[in-house]
Amino acid sequence: MPETDLPDEIQPDPEPQPEAITEPEPEPEPEPIPLTPVARQERIAAMDVLRGIAVLGIFLINMPLYVGPMNAFFNWESNPYWTSVPDRLATLFIYIFAQGKFYTLFSFLFGLGFGVQLMRATERHSPNFLSTFRRRLTVLLTLGVLHFFLIWWGDVLHVYALLGFLLILFRNKTDRKLLLIAAGLTFVPLIRATIGTTYEHFTRKEPTAEEKKKQAERKEQSAKRLMDDVKNYSSAPFPQLLAYRFQGNLRHLPGEIGWSTELFANFLIGLWVSRRRILQDPQSYRPLLTKLAYIALPLAIVITTADQVWGYQNPGADAPLWRTHLGLVREFLCRPAMAYGYAALLLLIGIKSWMSPFAAVGRMALTNYLLHSLVWTTVANSYGMGLYGRIHPLQGLIYCFGFYALQLPFSMLWLKVFNYGPAEWAWRSLNYGKAQPMLRQQ
Repeated sequence: MPETDLPDEIQPDPEPQPEAITEPEPEPEPEPIPLTPVARQERIAAMDVLRGIAVLGIFLINMPLYVGPMNAFFNWESNPYWTSVPDRLATLFIYIFAQGKFYTLFSFLFGLGFGVQLMRATERHSPNFLSTFRRRLTVLLTLGVLHFFLIWWGDVLHVYALLGFLLILFRNKTDRKLLLIAAGLTFVPLIRATIGTTYEHFTRKEPTAEEKKKQAERKEQSAKRLMDDVKNYSSAPFPQLLAYRFQGNLRHLPGEIGWSTELFANFLIGLWVSRRRILQDPQSYRPLLTKLAYIALPLAIVITTADQVWGYQNPGADAPLWRTHLGLVREFLCRPAMAYGYAALLLLIGIKSWMSPFAAVGRMALTNYLLHSLVWTTVANSYGMGLYGRIHPLQGLIYCFGFYALQLPFSMLWLKVFNYGPAEWAWRSLNYGKAQPMLRQQ
């Protein structure tokens, strides 16, 4: 009998049919947004203000080096030019409050900017961020090398660009590793220098006649180089000046290696801060900022002042061991403590409307930095006014604040009409391979 003729109550259960498995439709991949220069409304105001203040701090330390020999500024003993009390006090002011602090702050902001750009590219699923950033660094390196050899030996742009390529390799490190590496770059040189100076102090012997002769020769060579600097920079024809500058630049290059470790530590700290979004939300980090602004900053100022005043009062004297160690603490710890203390103090105060001029200078930081070099090397060098070695530190300090005071309204007025400063426009246009809209209405 066929199954269909059975009574309904004993009809066998139909075999269960497997349910059709429907694959969920994959979510569409987010469409990548091409990288473009940061729009005005996307800028972080605190970064612009800090960068504008850093431009002033760098100008303070660079001004004596634009217009006079480096040895005369950094070495109390071998300075035959600026020996008056007002000049020494002006130099002391720069030593205590500016020297090294604002390059630290600027390198921190460089690492912070890299981190912010990386996060924006990740949020927009932009696949070509690294290639764009490498082009950006290549343009900066080219500009820095030209600045270094043609305009001024103290260029920092080429150093930042080279370290920027290295920073890319650290983009995926954990926060913990970033801080550990930064701490190592700071404390390992400090410990090594402390051990070395201590050993040298306790094993020091009276120099032999031959050693005294070599010391006297080195001192004589240093004094001769200082006089040659003044003569060549103030009066040599331009081709001869370029050749002389090239020789001097080669002498400066080895010193960049030790300096670079300090700068790179600040790059890593800036990258860490960008991940924590401290500039965007400072209130969440108020305890840390308070310690930096109200404990680390005053303590670092006291230590730096004590160290520099001793050097001011005892030029050329053999430093006791405590002062040597104090100098190392100032060099390796007080400089970053003051730089980050300045930044923390600003974040605790908060960004106010009266800070807009500083933000404008910060948005045109590259233009303003290069303008310092172009104007003041022209004032000092033979192809301009030939005043090299004749502008004293106190005069330079006054000129520096006066020139920066002009840059504040100039930058604001420029940015009312244009999107970028001239150097920033050229940098972005070369980076993106096409001319960026310069006028605001574009």
